[in-house]
Amino acid sequence: MILDDDWVIQMMSDSWGEVLGVGQDELRWRRFTDLLHEVDRQDVADRLGRIGDGLSTVRFSCRIARADGGYVGLAWSVAHDPDHGLFYASAHETAINLSESEARLPDVFLDGLTGLPNRGLFLDRVAHALQRFQRKKSNQFAIIHCGVDRFSVINHSLGNRNGDLLLIEVANLLRRSTRPTDMVARLGGDEFGILLEDVNDATSPLRVIKRVQEKFVLPFQLHEHEVFASLSSGVAMSGEAYGEADLMLRDANMAMRRAKGQGGGGYVLFDRGMHEEAIRRLDLELDLRRALEKEQFETYYQPIMRARDGRLMGFEALVRWNHPERGLISPVAFIPLAEESGLIVHIGRWVLRAACEQMRHWQQAFPRRPALTVSVNLSARQLLHPEILPEIRRTLRETGLSPRHLKLEITESAMMEDADRAIELLTVLKRTRLRLMLDDFGTGYSSLSYLHRLPIDALKVDRSFVMNMHKEDGARSFVETIVSLAHALGREVVCEGVELPEQEALLRQMGVEYVQGFLYSRPVTAAQAEMIILEDQARFGSR
Repeated sequence: MILDDDWVIQMMSDSWGEVLGVGQDELRWRRFTDLLHEVDRQDVADRLGRIGDGLSTVRFSCRIARADGGYVGLAWSVAHDPDHGLFYASAHETAINLSESEARLPDVFLDGLTGLPNRGLFLDRVAHALQRFQRKKSNQFAIIHCGVDRFSVINHSLGNRNGDLLLIEVANLLRRSTRPTDMVARLGGDEFGILLEDVNDATSPLRVIKRVQEKFVLPFQLHEHEVFASLSSGVAMSGEAYGEADLMLRDANMAMRRAKGQGGGGYVLFDRGMHEEAIRRLDLELDLRRALEKEQFETYYQPIMRARDGRLMGFEALVRWNHPERGLISPVAFIPLAEESGLIVHIGRWVLRAACEQMRHWQQAFPRRPALTVSVNLSARQLLHPEILPEIRRTLRETGLSPRHLKLEITESAMMEDADRAIELLTVLKRTRLRLMLDDFGTGYSSLSYLHRLPIDALKVDRSFVMNMHKEDGARSFVETIVSLAHALGREVVCEGVELPEQEALLRQMGVEYVQGFLYSRPVTAAQAEMIILEDQARFGSR
């Protein structure tokens, strides 16, 4: 509805006829508060009277009379346009029909922090939009599910108070970017929903998203802090496939998660393939949980060679999933899922024990050759797990492997999630005589400021740089720089992804200590790895 300065109705949308059972002619020129239940009138008048003096919008819930004598509960958002002397009143049905004797509708449908409608009211309004669409297919609508990227980082680093201020600012920005008839709601946490009714096609929500993203370019001023943030959005369009509001919101949420996974700050339009993929991922996660119980994992080993003469120095332990129906599954397919679900902690624990047991067996089987080492990857979740230290110590004690023969590989990304905590943990690990390696060095995280503080023994250069160094000067220079930096700090260098003799020769010239890659061997089973040990022993003897 559009009201004048005296709260007299000047104009209203046709949908009011459906809601109240009366037409525009009966509503127009009537005072807004006269339509309300008499118990609610004074409270609403007080709220409308507070508009001005810096407050441009008020939100409240109340009862409004229907033609049949009953009342319908509505949640209202009323904005004032002082330039034209008008009030824009947008109402959302709560699906609660109230009799005249019932108490005033409480503000349970409004979010306490932002003043926006909450998830319950949003879903209720989407259900109403679905009913309109089912009656008339031209009543198309769209849901946009938004999430603030990396909000937890802002919340943890600046505190909950500033996090709340950011959410309020985002809520205000979304309100300003949409029509008065659109619904913006806070769905929970850092997530918001936008309901766009009466849209023509998918370009309508995309225009809204573009408008929002343009405003996110500027920083948010949170007291003394200036914060840059971005928003990821997922879009679901109305269609015959939807019979329930929560299913449509689920799909919009799924599209938003995909947008976040692509780096954030963008949008994804939902399609049925996403739902099918989500079902496959769910099935895979269920299988993954059973895989530990049914001992379907297997440890593979890739040799690590001494660069100057090609002597075998150890192995990196790599997990493989031997699925009973899908066969051997690469870590690329299931490790990200294991990280998300938290199963990586259990899988990592199993790999650590299996690798230590296998290395101890090889040491006993080949007592005359120099002792080999085994490298095991430590995920971000494992690194921050409170029981990681006792677990490592217990595993070494129970398998009989000396700490000197175990190397732990930690990725830059895992390190940067909580650098100070990681440094503290690695310092304690270092005292146990374990060897520590920083894996995937140079792949995008800025750990240079921490590098001199890290109690690591070696840097491991990512394969993406090694694979092109023989034909690209930039890649070669980058590897040379890492090698020089590592040696200046007293660290050794391991280069992975070596596939060609030319690459091996260049790395040897640079003074790289260790290499691994397909040039020497692909990851192999324990039995095949034992053959590599025998070949190396035949070539070099016991020296």
